[in-house]
Amino acid sequence: MSKLVKNIISDELKSRYSKTDSAVWVEMVGVDGLTTNSFRRELRKNKLRLEVVKTALLRRAVDSSPLSRLAKEMKGPASLISGEANSAQIGKLLKPWFEKIQQLKVRGALLEGEFVDEAACKDLDKMPTRRDLQGRVAAAALSPGAKLASAIKSPAGNIAACIKAIADKLEKGEEIKKLSA
Repeated sequence: MSKLVKNIISDELKSRYSKTDSAVWVEMVGVDGLTTNSFRRELRKNKLRLEVVKTALLRRAVDSSPLSRLAKEMKGPASLISGEANSAQIGKLLKPWFEKIQQLKVRGALLEGEFVDEAACKDLDKMPTRRDLQGRVAAAALSPGAKLASAIKSPAGNIAACIKAIADKLEKGEEIKKLSA
């Protein structure tokens, strides 16, 4: 490949992946064309893209972007799945395809700028997304305040219920029994 062609491909990869901070590196050696096309079609429905890349050109193109951490680890035949979803969502999407494509292997992933190796990627579909984690943190932060508000509100609610019961009885003309202390 000439230097001009390498520069053109590198520039295209740089424009495509310069801001990508989540991607999954998969290996699909020996998969037939029909299966690959249906897999790519499913990915496109979810606004994702599967691209076979030359690792040396990818490393060159993304050397100063978050994707460089994944590109440094890539070896051999490399297919990159990226798009609008993060790696945990991609993992959930890939799960049914492992049964359909026996040769499909997840070799690594980039989760919001952090590299995850092949061993950790086995549970990629079970990892919570950033939004899920933010929700858990918010719930944990709000929980003590909600309990305190409930504890403060509870006695006042009991007193208000007693007063309302007395007022209802008085409106109906019923006699109220006095409690002796």
